[in-house]
Amino acid sequence: MSILKKIMVTGVSVVLCAALFVSCSMVSVNTDKDRAQVVANVNGTDVTKAQVMDLVDMQLSMIYGMTKEQFISQYGEEQWKKFKESTLDMVIRTELTIQQAQKDGFYDDSDENKAKVKADIEQKIEERRQQVQEQADKDDTVTDKEAYVNEQMEQYLKGYGYDDIDQAVIDTIKTDAVNAENDKIKAEVSYTEDEAKAYYDEQLTEQQAKIDEDASNYASYSSGISVYRPQGSRFIKNLLIGLPEDAQSQISNLRKSGDDEGADKLLNEELAKIKSQADGALARAKAGEDFDALIEELGTDSGMKQEPAKTQGYVVYEGSNYVEAFEKAAMALPAAGAISELVPTDYGYHILQYVGDAGGAVPFDEIKDTIMEKKLTEVQNKHQEDKFLEWEEASDIKKYTDRLSTFEG
Repeated sequence: MSILKKIMVTGVSVVLCAALFVSCSMVSVNTDKDRAQVVANVNGTDVTKAQVMDLVDMQLSMIYGMTKEQFISQYGEEQWKKFKESTLDMVIRTELTIQQAQKDGFYDDSDENKAKVKADIEQKIEERRQQVQEQADKDDTVTDKEAYVNEQMEQYLKGYGYDDIDQAVIDTIKTDAVNAENDKIKAEVSYTEDEAKAYYDEQLTEQQAKIDEDASNYASYSSGISVYRPQGSRFIKNLLIGLPEDAQSQISNLRKSGDDEGADKLLNEELAKIKSQADGALARAKAGEDFDALIEELGTDSGMKQEPAKTQGYVVYEGSNYVEAFEKAAMALPAAGAISELVPTDYGYHILQYVGDAGGAVPFDEIKDTIMEKKLTEVQNKHQEDKFLEWEEASDIKKYTDRLSTFEG
């Protein structure tokens, strides 16, 4: 795996991702020469077209999930040109980060460290080989165990860039240096609790005014930092005995095409198949079994297994844009702790629990950690961008973007 892919996998910001240093097999002499073209120079260090186009290919696969042709078809030739140029800027910034990491003493290419990194990689390879061998030994359908292991290992080595150990060692050292520099940049800034409280007070004034005026405005805050919820809203937990995904898709497609009659017919057929399971879940809930445990055991609503909904439930209010039958049943529950009957929708059978009232201001202590985490990330990203601009201003950078037009990866 190249330095870029390693950093992407470990979750480091894409802006700091290192460029692809692993060489790829060449299909012709012309392609080889073209990929070797210099498309930028950063303080005397060349950036090749191969580095940029390999990173383009990686982003197309890992981030967009499409081919170059699909990207151009969806976004157009001009966006494709901008995409390649922005990727070049990303590689340049990565090179700047590596150079700064060297200045800060984070780049350890000593023989001792190289030996340690190489040993670590070889251990990972051996552990992977053992895993593959165990898989092959347990799988009776694999007749040629040795060939299977060799094929799987070849894919693994190529995918992680371990087919060239010496290059993998260099890539790992660069990855470690970039990560260390990134950590240093993050540590240079902070976000205090006092700043969080000031932000909270400001947002509370703004959100309360807008949401009290129109509860539907809550949706514009709920995906970010929400400090105020509509008056009359409720926390509702959802135990969903869901329909199979393919059935849900078919029903959805029928409704989109305007065939509600066909959708209703298919829905009733599918609901009948899960009715006994839903009845059993409802009986257990009504008998007093722990509702959260039932959701964990039986529920198919993935949203109920993620915070904050896992702990507090969904925020439901009149006009909250939940499915009509869901919202109506949720708002009809008489008191906290009440459990609904089966509520059929295109997703399956819902069993709802009224957890408690949700309306009004979210207490600062409840939202403080979220505010500090998100705002600290914003501050760190801004500081990181400022650092890049500072490095770029102090650097000798030459770009030859026209050379990205000839070879398309």
